[in-house]
Amino acid sequence: MIGLSRSARRRCVSSMVLLLVPAFGTGSNTRASDQGWAQLHAINHGSGKATLNALYYDGKRLWIVGAGGLVLRSDDNGRTFQEIQRLTDAGLNDVFALDKRMWIVGDAGNIMFSTDGGISFIKNMFISHRNAQSVPIDLYSVQFTSDKDGFIVGDQGLILASGDGGISWREQPSNTTAQLFALAIRGKRGWVVGTGGLILHTDDKGKNWYPQRSGTTEDLNRITMVTDDTGFISGNKGTLLRTENGGATWQTVTVRKPQSLFGMSFIDKETGWLVGNGGLILRTFDGGRGWIEQVSPTPNDLFAVSFIKNRGFAIGRDGVILGYFEKR
Repeated sequence: MIGLSRSARRRCVSSMVLLLVPAFGTGSNTRASDQGWAQLHAINHGSGKATLNALYYDGKRLWIVGAGGLVLRSDDNGRTFQEIQRLTDAGLNDVFALDKRMWIVGDAGNIMFSTDGGISFIKNMFISHRNAQSVPIDLYSVQFTSDKDGFIVGDQGLILASGDGGISWREQPSNTTAQLFALAIRGKRGWVVGTGGLILHTDDKGKNWYPQRSGTTEDLNRITMVTDDTGFISGNKGTLLRTENGGATWQTVTVRKPQSLFGMSFIDKETGWLVGNGGLILRTFDGGRGWIEQVSPTPNDLFAVSFIKNRGFAIGRDGVILGYFEKR
């Protein structure tokens, strides 16, 4: 299954049913506070292993979503996890939090949101009515810039916008039928990436989207804007792009690894992490111009990573949850 796009990867696991079991580490002394990377947990999926797709970490609470409607929460820096009551069996692909408000999106148009810090969730569904057909569309990424204004992207070039906290959603014209895997919004400006090297950009809160040149035809999996001008895009077959001018131009960054690249997280303009297939973990100290491979405690594909200051987490295939701690 190495090298599958995010959509294909998630479709192949979305029908699994998860059974949460006690977590274990790679060794008897593995703890979330150990220096460097360590495997903290492996979440079982009945007779198999879970696939964990996305995480959100704010320095206090850690949220993870994955196949089979899985939602996990940790209030103690990943030492223990609690499974939240399942509202769907569909694969869940992204999670975003803003204070006590949370949004989760997944396959078959599933949208879940909470206004009380995840104590309870309201389930919503987005059904497209294109071409006189009512079709649920897989949703891959969600982000809010305030407690009211948010965006979702998904299959068939779908871009959705909300102005009421996620209660209702309206389609925005993308002029593409590509799968859109990730988005990054900063104020009125936004970027979306997807299949075939597609990059879309808006300067007016999504009223109009227009393409930017990526210089590649590889699928693009994740975008992170560190500042208004500096950003990164990860993609298949070791594709990594960097911009210093808000995406007016994107330059290829050589990482010397052929694996598909997924999640990224930066703690400042110079320091960040990147994860990918085969347990790959890369770190930069110079604003993403150069990347150094770190020792990874797992050979499993890693799909997401999130850091706050000197602590971070990475998740992926076979229920793997990694933790990182750096003494300063």
